[in-house]
Amino acid sequence: MRVRLLLLAIISTVSVYADNKLLLRLDSVIAERPNISAAKEQKLDNMRKELVLVSADDSKLRLYDQLYEEYLTYRYDSAMVYALKGYELAKRLDNKRYLNKFLINTTLLNARGGFYSEAEDIINNVKPEELDSALKYEYHISKFWLYLYMREYTDDPRAKDEYKQRMDSNLINAIRYEKEKSVNWFYLMGEKVNYVDNDKKRSATYYQKVVDTAPVNSKLYASAAFSLARCYMDEGNQEMYESWLTKSAISDMVTPLKENLSLQELAMHLFENDPNQVERATRYIYSSMEDAQFFNNRLRIIDISHKFPTILSAYTNHITDQKSRILYGLIALGVLTILILVALLFIKKQNTQLHKRREELQAKNQELHQQHEEVREKNALLEEQQHQLSLLNEQLIDTNFKREGLAKIYIDLCAKYIDKLKKYQTLVQRKIKANQVSELLSTMSSSRISEEDAAIFLGKFDKAFLNLYPTFVQELNTLLAPDQQITVKEDTLTTELRIYALIRLGVKESAEIADLLFYSPQTIYNYRSAVKNRAINKDTFDDDIQKLCTVIR
Repeated sequence: MRVRLLLLAIISTVSVYADNKLLLRLDSVIAERPNISAAKEQKLDNMRKELVLVSADDSKLRLYDQLYEEYLTYRYDSAMVYALKGYELAKRLDNKRYLNKFLINTTLLNARGGFYSEAEDIINNVKPEELDSALKYEYHISKFWLYLYMREYTDDPRAKDEYKQRMDSNLINAIRYEKEKSVNWFYLMGEKVNYVDNDKKRSATYYQKVVDTAPVNSKLYASAAFSLARCYMDEGNQEMYESWLTKSAISDMVTPLKENLSLQELAMHLFENDPNQVERATRYIYSSMEDAQFFNNRLRIIDISHKFPTILSAYTNHITDQKSRILYGLIALGVLTILILVALLFIKKQNTQLHKRREELQAKNQELHQQHEEVREKNALLEEQQHQLSLLNEQLIDTNFKREGLAKIYIDLCAKYIDKLKKYQTLVQRKIKANQVSELLSTMSSSRISEEDAAIFLGKFDKAFLNLYPTFVQELNTLLAPDQQITVKEDTLTTELRIYALIRLGVKESAEIADLLFYSPQTIYNYRSAVKNRAINKDTFDDDIQKLCTVIR
């Protein structure tokens, strides 16, 4: 458990250092109090209008109870008015549930107002056996708060012990009627571990679960944050105590809760621990007094009244000290002004001499700058020329490399056809010697060898041409209509493309193209006509082919 609390302390400490503007946040929220109160008043006004409009008694009882809940921590007198109205209506209707409900409500209100004997008399009129689970919870939790207040405001040790036993008993009973693992259950468990078991470290873990879950603008968050601050105070952790006390005060402001304690306690903490925060502590105690007067909590007003003169006196002394410091500061400022004027006169004289020297240096710098610009322009021109030469050299190297490849392909073809010619010579000699002339004629007339040779030739041609003109197909497609584009496989040309590849190389006659591609002239003519009909500009298509791939890339 100690390790768990230590982890919570470390996480919270990091949060404090990461957000050191909590007090500024509280200042801004206090400045927004008029707007927050106006929104609260508007909500209450709407509920009062609804009460006027409803005619059903059950609805009126419900609205009386809701108005009591809204005023409970906002305005004591108004909460008491609606609690008594609800009680009178429930009594007239003989509605036992609401009768007990409003008796419990008035008990809690009298306890908070300091009317302890009256509150005890009222709660004694409630019969616990007649209550349902929800009312039993409210019955016991109201008695818990009653005896907690009574214990705080008595000096009799025997009475304190008796009230402590009643507190513990009612708190334990209240927990029995709360849904387990709910946010309010965690808060009640924190109170039990705190007040009954007197284990501050373990109670902090329950309060932490509440502030991690409950919304900031809720009484539950404000109460849990305040209790968590008290736990850290008991541990001697002043930083975390101030942090959670400030968060509780912020929650009181935004809810808004006029019946609050956090702002008052924070004011005293700042006053006692940081002399530089006297002004802020004064503002906080003023705000706390205003809230207590608005809520009409006579005990809180008396308590603040006892603390107020001490802070006000310290604030007055603080203002007097500030005035003295300002006076001494003005005297020092006057002496410093005279010294500055003397220094300015000396500096002006030095600046005049420096100005003359600066002008001379500027003239020399301009001359050097011009010379530097001329050198820089010449260097840039040389770099550009060197770059262009480098590009041309790279293009020449690439072109030579491609030409060497073409020469190799040409040599390979020649070598293969020389080898084939030798084999044909040997075959012819052997057949003639064997008097197999007819078989020789049959072999020579076979088309298999011609097709084989054609495939080899065309494959070599495709590879060589695309190596020399890799962008030929893309550039030719720019001459065709968008929906008539030609697509090819890698390193392979179609018959149409081979025809126009030969035309690009200067072979324009269909008969000559037919011999090279092993087709008839008519077939070549038909292919050329078909492709030309797909061209964007048919009249200049052949001439446009000659202009393709003018740059070898």
